Amino acid sequence: MIKSNGLSIRDMRGRLSMTQEEFAHALGITVSTVNRWENGHSEPSKLARATITRLAGSHGIYVESTPRRPGEELEM
Repeated sequence: MIKSNGLSIRDMRGRLSMTQEEFAHALGITVSTVNRWENGHSEPSKLARATITRLAGSHGIYVESTPRRPGEELEM
C-alpha cells in the first residue's frame, strides 16, 4: 500500500475526513483512481503527490514531499 509520511492514501483521506468521492473531486481525478491507489494497484503521479501535499496543507496536515526512487514508498 502506498504510504505518505507513514500514512497510506486511505489514512490521509481519513485524516481529511473525506469520502473517496470528495477526495477525488478535490484532486480533480476519478473515484476509481483513488480506489486503485488505496488498493495498491497504482501510484499517484508526481503531480498528484504535489496536489495531495497542497490539499493536506490546506487542512493543517503538513507532509514532506520528496522525490522517490523506483521501489521506494511514497513519502510526503
